[in-house]
Amino acid sequence: MRIPIETILDFHTKRIQAHIRCVNYFAGLIGYHFPEHDNDKLLGTIRNGYAYVAYKKYHPEFMLTKAQHEFYTFAHDEHHKTQPHHLEYYKHDVSRISDITLIEMICDWHSASFEQRFITHEDSIGYSVYDYFSTHLHHLKWSPHQLGLIQTFFDFLDMYTSHTDVMSIWAPLTDGV
Repeated sequence: MRIPIETILDFHTKRIQAHIRCVNYFAGLIGYHFPEHDNDKLLGTIRNGYAYVAYKKYHPEFMLTKAQHEFYTFAHDEHHKTQPHHLEYYKHDVSRISDITLIEMICDWHSASFEQRFITHEDSIGYSVYDYFSTHLHHLKWSPHQLGLIQTFFDFLDMYTSHTDVMSIWAPLTDGV
């Protein structure tokens, strides 16, 4: 199936905009706003690398070529190494993460988890953000302060998130797909 690149890039732009709005929905509950979050995914090589995989997640009939998958891997690795809201930026030395950046990470984790659980259904077992953190990230050398911040904001977001409000953020991607 041949899909025009413009269609793929337009869809990717809508998806990134929804993700950024979702991150900022969670941030707003806490009293923050991250207007620059993932802006690199809307530009050049990073955008193009992510676009194919984003399109595939919502259009399972679309088949990725090996080159498209390799392009995504490059873009993903580059994004994670150059953006402070990803652990790879710190070479896993989590002690260098500021509180504000940690809050952005938490909001990013929540947005990604919501999308995977309720929009793309990649997570059919209901693997929560807390489950992900406990399984994959808890072993890192977080300070007691950082662990407290993470737990506090996980609990806060669980308590105050409106499923309906977050679903409405993602509606432009799910309407008609």
